[in-house]
Amino acid sequence: MTMILKKLYETPEQIVVTAHRGFSGRYPENTIPAFLAAKELGAHLIEFDVRGTKDDVPIILHDATFERTANQPGKPIDYLLSEIKHFEASFWSGSHFKGKKLAEPSLPGTKVPTFEEVLQQVGDGIGLNIQVYDTSPHILKKICHLYHDYDLYERGYLSVPDFEVARCVRELNENIEICVLNRQGKMDIESLREQKEFGCHYVQPLQKDVTEEFCHAVKEMNLYANMFYSNTKEDNLRYIELGLQGILTDHPDILIDTIENMCD
Repeated sequence: MTMILKKLYETPEQIVVTAHRGFSGRYPENTIPAFLAAKELGAHLIEFDVRGTKDDVPIILHDATFERTANQPGKPIDYLLSEIKHFEASFWSGSHFKGKKLAEPSLPGTKVPTFEEVLQQVGDGIGLNIQVYDTSPHILKKICHLYHDYDLYERGYLSVPDFEVARCVRELNENIEICVLNRQGKMDIESLREQKEFGCHYVQPLQKDVTEEFCHAVKEMNLYANMFYSNTKEDNLRYIELGLQGILTDHPDILIDTIENMCD
């Protein structure tokens, strides 16, 4: 069954769980095993990062280089996809702030996936928060084409760095859902209005942005807020009690357990 994101947010008691770079607290981040594990666990969305190769193929990688996660020098733009497919992508273990680089890959055979491979292998039963790091015209166009080809209109959105890129996406396809990230850390009521007026439904505040007033404004404007990030039960409870509906986490298992125990 295809995930329809807006239905989640239209259910007031629903806390929306986004697995940041997949189940990255336990599996190699931004890889197929991490995405499938998050889906199996019951996360509502997976978040991942898109960059472009030398031959203009959108691949999944957060950092500007392969050094941390694949133990290779250089940037995606330095390599053809065929070369990248020889890399091992599991040299980093743990969450983005508390993880560590390993001497050997933790899950040998785990590769850097392409955007299309994620769409093919993860399937349509989970939502997608697609963070676009490479906004060059060729890559942005390919991302938008894949968004259309795989009919992501009801289950995914593109997170882009600023309104300039958002306008480029609109020119390519006005029906693509967009989340604009440039006001993170300074996401006040005025910035929420700006995003609402642009036509955004999804917003992604940082922890420091989230207050009771912020959460109230989000609901009043019929926006869908997914905060980056919370990895502990204590933080989960804190932000849920403020009225936050969506959370990005490296540990979707902890967040899901928090939510289930709240309901007991």
